[in-house]
Amino acid sequence: MFQFGGEPVGTHGYPGDYRYTPDNSEGAKTYFVNNITGSSTNDGLSWKNAMDQVSTAITASEAHRATLTTNNQYMRNRIYVQGTKTAYTKLTALPLYCDIIGIGANERGTNDGVPRIGSDTVAESGCVISTTVRGLYVSGIQFQAGINCYPFQCANMFRSTFEDCSFMTNGVATGNPAIGFRAAGSLGSIIMRRCFFGSSCSIDTEPDIGISIEGIHFHNCLFEDNHICGLTAGVKIASTCTTNWGSMFKNNVVGDASQTMAIGFDDDSTGGQAHILYCGNYIKATAALDLETDGAARAIGNMAASAFVAAS
Repeated sequence: MFQFGGEPVGTHGYPGDYRYTPDNSEGAKTYFVNNITGSSTNDGLSWKNAMDQVSTAITASEAHRATLTTNNQYMRNRIYVQGTKTAYTKLTALPLYCDIIGIGANERGTNDGVPRIGSDTVAESGCVISTTVRGLYVSGIQFQAGINCYPFQCANMFRSTFEDCSFMTNGVATGNPAIGFRAAGSLGSIIMRRCFFGSSCSIDTEPDIGISIEGIHFHNCLFEDNHICGLTAGVKIASTCTTNWGSMFKNNVVGDASQTMAIGFDDDSTGGQAHILYCGNYIKATAALDLETDGAARAIGNMAASAFVAAS
């Protein structure tokens, strides 16, 4: 965020608060969530009357959006999530055309004050979504998971942005989450900036794979300025990804955390349309760039061990 005439301006240049007042039935609404002071029966329209869980606010946001006039259901609701001493319960649904903003300690930190989603006590995923998500914006949230689980897993997602988020272990079960951010379906027009895929603990707890793209489509996506850790790979693009033009990984740090990374970027996309670009990344792994198709043309200005590195 930056300032414009004394008012905060978001990533896409919205001056001040671009939503309508909470009681305007044809406007967007703002919901407030605090899992210590909130309640599932509150309307969530103020901190004094906060909701208890992010999932409660998501349900309310979608219910309100459904009441808007046909073809006017794209006004952006907003959900503020207060960081407390307690993690928020896992998510199985996400809102459409909505902002989720974490309020609290830095999202790369551990425990108290961080707006965290996912269990502290059992090995489960923090967010697993099977429905299609569109128009989501998330900032300042930590998604966490236990061993062999996923901090964040989605199916199809389009026109959505994640900024200053983290995808980490919950630190309870010894071992690695399976994948920090897993896209099991298609991604289109996804932006991910200044996010962290790693561990909140000292050793052996970063995900096996930082980011995994597994669907057919991966179009017009931008991943930049992220720190991506993993054991077997920082970024894994599956061979099922056959239509992938316009996507880019730019200026990311990809490499070892407490364990040695095997492959920085492992891109198996095929189908004669392997157009994903890897530009200006910094890689620390046993193999920096393993690009299955046309790798030499798609790896531009990447560095490893103080030298430019080509795709293998």
